[in-house]
Amino acid sequence: MRTRILITMLALAMVFALAACAEDANTDEGTEAPGDNGSLPAEDASGMRLANGMYDQPDGTVLAIGTLERIELEGGFYAITGAVDGDGNIAVIANADEFADELEALLGKTVEVIGTRYEGASIRMAGPEMMIDTIREISDTPGIAE
Repeated sequence: MRTRILITMLALAMVFALAACAEDANTDEGTEAPGDNGSLPAEDASGMRLANGMYDQPDGTVLAIGTLERIELEGGFYAITGAVDGDGNIAVIANADEFADELEALLGKTVEVIGTRYEGASIRMAGPEMMIDTIREISDTPGIAE
């Protein structure tokens, strides 16, 4: 009987400890942790980066981070993929024609895309669409330790 009580008390203590840790670590999608310019930095000084996803910025733009892929569906389109929640597509690039050379060069790489949410009608049913302003490759690995 004492053993059961002790095990139950330890289990409850673990649940409360985990709940307290989870509260500290929780962040809502779209919550800003501004850098110097008011936007979310894709990478910080330690080489750590934000998780794959789409982040609303204080200036009204969005930051999408993930792997750039060409999806051959419904005529084909470029998408940022690799959502942490396993959902697949993070964002579909609506203005891919304007960035054709950059997109082709970055296929299969981890990228940071800054732009705005596309508010028009779309025939694609593959996730939110965005109009990109800039795209650049980012590294998944920090620099060499010295």
